[in-house]
Amino acid sequence: MDNLKKNLHFVVFGAGVLLGIILLVAGIMVRGGTEDKLAEAQTGLAGKTKVATRGTLEEATARSERFGSSLQDAESKLRGIGSAFDAGYLSHQTGGEFYSAEARPTLQRLRQRFAALSRPNPMPALLEGWEVSRSGAERVQEQAWEQLEREMTSPSNDKIREMQMRLRILDEVATTCEKLVETGIGDDFGFKLTEIRFEAYGVAAIGTYTNESDSPWLAMPFSLKFECSPSFAVALVDELVNPTSRTMSATADKNQRKGFPMLLDMMQTEMTERPPVVRYDINNDDKGAVANKLNEKGAGITLPSDPKKLDPAEGEGKKLVEAASKDLNQDDRLALPVRVGLKMRAATFNKNWRAVKKEEEN
Repeated sequence: MDNLKKNLHFVVFGAGVLLGIILLVAGIMVRGGTEDKLAEAQTGLAGKTKVATRGTLEEATARSERFGSSLQDAESKLRGIGSAFDAGYLSHQTGGEFYSAEARPTLQRLRQRFAALSRPNPMPALLEGWEVSRSGAERVQEQAWEQLEREMTSPSNDKIREMQMRLRILDEVATTCEKLVETGIGDDFGFKLTEIRFEAYGVAAIGTYTNESDSPWLAMPFSLKFECSPSFAVALVDELVNPTSRTMSATADKNQRKGFPMLLDMMQTEMTERPPVVRYDINNDDKGAVANKLNEKGAGITLPSDPKKLDPAEGEGKKLVEAASKDLNQDDRLALPVRVGLKMRAATFNKNWRAVKKEEEN
């Protein structure tokens, strides 16, 4: 038994020695591999002379500088062109002085400018010399100007600025229309102003902005009604809201836009009244001229020595009637402008506005 115990101790001791040798060899191998990797990494780092994130830092710095520059540019525009509607007005001691020195001559020029923008309705070739007339339309236009002049005849001192703002809005619209016509917009329909309305100048209630301390804009709402081509109406609204080089340069008469902000509330177009049936009588004296106009379009009507003898029921006379009917109903139809209703606000940046963080509820 004693020998067995001695032998067992030897066996256990022997196994422990063997395990220690194995762990020692493994440790040496692992250490050797790690040292090789460290040496390789150190060699790779030796060639690195720049921090890997330096480019990212430079890009972030450039973005920050651009952002700061953009903020400065925005503030410059807000306090420059953004305040153009509320700046640069003449001073007057009384309402009468304002009317005689500024309102009356300005209104006269505006009426002349808007009248010059109006065009006779383009007519088919066969109806040359005729025009479309709608009873009452001209009187409505005159009433709009007369009402505006009455309100500006002798305003109270605290209303003079609002009257000046009205004149500035009308001048901006007139100049924009003039530039659009000069640059070929309008399809020969021109622009006919028929109704003008203004509201009081004050807070521009946009969204939740209901008082001056909260609103970034102060504005004067106004509405216009006018007649023009559909394309002209869209171009006019686009230029008023987003001025471009098309209309910001001076007109041929040296009129110049101010380019102050305008906010669009609504634009609506509708067809003007169109008669369902129009009777076109060709009398004896007009038969030759009408036939010649139709022949210019290829009708091929043979005229006798006396065109008055053409019989509309037979022969060349019937051919003339059929050609005229086709021309007016299919080829050269009468086109009328659309009636446009426009609601906008001429705005100025509120210099007293400050953005305030809303407190969170507990």
